[in-house]
Amino acid sequence: MNRITMNRITISARPFSVAVREENLDRLAQETFDVLVIGGGITGVAIARDAAMRGFRTALVEKGDFAVGTSSRSTRLVHGGIRYLEYREFRLVFDACTERRILRQIAPRLVRPLAFLFPLYAGQRPPAWKLRLGLLLYDALSLFRNVQMHRWLSPQEAARREPLIGGRGLLGAGRYYDAQVDDARLTLAMARAAHLHGAVVANYAPVVGLIKAGGRIVGAQVVDARTGREIEVRARIVVNATGVWTDRIRALDDPQARPMLRPTKGIHLLIPRDRLYTRHALIFTSPRDGRHMFVIPWKDFAFIGTTDTDYEGDLDNPAADRSDVEYLLESVNHLVPGARITESDIISTWAGLRPLIAAPGHPSAVSRTHVIVESPSGLLTITGGKLTTARRMAEELTDWVQRRLAEQGIYARSGCRTREPLEGAQIEAVEMEVPDDRVARHLTETYGGDARWILGYLEENPALGEPIVPGLPYLLAEALYAIGHEMALTLSDVLIRRTHVIYEARDGGLSRARTVAGVMAPRLGWDEAEIERQLADYAAQVAQTRIPS
Repeated sequence: MNRITMNRITISARPFSVAVREENLDRLAQETFDVLVIGGGITGVAIARDAAMRGFRTALVEKGDFAVGTSSRSTRLVHGGIRYLEYREFRLVFDACTERRILRQIAPRLVRPLAFLFPLYAGQRPPAWKLRLGLLLYDALSLFRNVQMHRWLSPQEAARREPLIGGRGLLGAGRYYDAQVDDARLTLAMARAAHLHGAVVANYAPVVGLIKAGGRIVGAQVVDARTGREIEVRARIVVNATGVWTDRIRALDDPQARPMLRPTKGIHLLIPRDRLYTRHALIFTSPRDGRHMFVIPWKDFAFIGTTDTDYEGDLDNPAADRSDVEYLLESVNHLVPGARITESDIISTWAGLRPLIAAPGHPSAVSRTHVIVESPSGLLTITGGKLTTARRMAEELTDWVQRRLAEQGIYARSGCRTREPLEGAQIEAVEMEVPDDRVARHLTETYGGDARWILGYLEENPALGEPIVPGLPYLLAEALYAIGHEMALTLSDVLIRRTHVIYEARDGGLSRARTVAGVMAPRLGWDEAEIERQLADYAAQVAQTRIPS
C-alpha cells in the first residue's frame, strides 16, 4: 500500500479508483477490522470517515453506488428545518442549525449559502406574527451565527425582489438563509475522505449475511456484484447504516425483528430556470393540505418539491407517479399563477425515500430525529435523521463504537475530528483555458483543485473536451476522472451521480449515452455486450425520471 503518516493518522496516497476497489476487496477478505460499516449513503460514509480519523481499522461496503438511494435524491439542502418549529422540535432545529454551520465551514465548496423568501398572503397560515416569531426563533436556534439575520420585507420590497410573488394580497415576506448542497457529491467527498484516512471502502459489494460466533456478530458475508465473488469480512463491531434498507439488514441478524421504519416518498420536478426565474429559494404552502414546499434555483434550472407520502413499493426504484406531479404543479401554480407551469415544462423528476422512524400521524408530522439501537448479538443500527445532521449522527454512533471497542482493549488514537476541513471540499481557484465560462465555473465548483486532473485529460486528448450533452457543461473527460478518482463502475454512476445529465438533459442523455460508454469501456474492460447492458440499465433509470403516462 502507498501510504504516508501525518500526525499519527494514516493517509492513503492512492486515488479513490476502480483499481483501489479491487485491492480493497482483497483486503476485506484478508484483514480483521475494528468496525465494518454497511451502507454508503451520507450517514455510512460519515461514520467511516469519523472512525478512520480516530485511528480504528475501518471498512465500509455498499450494495450499489455511493449515494445511490436517498443521499442523491434529496431537496439538495443543508437546512435547520424551519418548518419543524411548528411541531416544537426545538432540539432538532438547534442541532440542524449547528450542523449547517459546521458543514459550511468544513465543506465550503459543496455547501453554499442560499437565501430564502417565505411570502405570506392574506388568509394564509401561519398568521404574520407567528411567522415573524418563528424566524426570530430560527435565528436564536442558530445562535445568531447564520449568514445573516432574518429580515421582514414589506409587500412592496418583497415584490421588488421577487416580482413573481407580488400582488394577490401579499402581506410581506420573511427573508432568511439556509444552504444548498450537491447531495451526491457531498456523500462522495465523505467516502473519499474515509479512504484517505485509511478506511477500506468498496461499492457494489452487498451484504448477504452476517457471521456469528458465540451468539455475537463478528463479521458479514459480502458479494462482489461485478464478479459474484463471495467474501467473508471479519470485524469486531458491525454497523448498520443502510437508511431505508435498515430493516433488511436487521432481519439478517434476527428474522423476527420488528420493523423500525416508516419510509415516505418525496418527489421533485426540474424545469428550466427561465420558466420560473427567482433570485431566492421560495418556501410556500400547498393549498391542498398546507404542506411546506420549495422552489429552489439550481444553476440553469429550478426544481419544485417535495411530497411526503407513505411508501410501500420497491425500495430500490422509487419514482414519481402522476398524482405526485399534479400535486406539485397545482401547488406551484397557486403560488405563482402567472408562470403557468405545465407538464411540458418539466425536464425530469426524481423521487427519494426518507428513513423515518415508525410513528403514527401524517408523514409530515413524523419526527426527523435519529435513533441508535444495539441488538443482543451486537449489531449497531443507526437510522432516521437527515442529510444535514449526518456528521453529528456519525459522531454519536462512533462514540458508541469507541466505548464497545474499549471494552475489548482497543482504544482510539484521538477523539472525534470531523469538525476539521473535509478533504477535497475546499474552495480553490484553478487557472484554465476553456472556451466556455460555464464549463470553467462548473469544473471549479465541482472539483476544486482536482479540476487539474480534468484539464490534464484534455491536454492528452482534446476530444475529451467535447460536452457529454450539448448545452450542458459536463465534459467527456469527467467520465475518465470518475473511474480513476471517484470509483465509478457503471454508466449510471457517471450520468446520474458524478454528473446530473439524467436530470438536466431533455432526453436524459440517452442520445449521448453510447458515446460516454465508449469512453469508459477501455478503462473498465467492457466488451460490446457489456456496453449494451450498461445502456439498457441506464435507459431503465431514465424511464423512472419521466412523467408516467
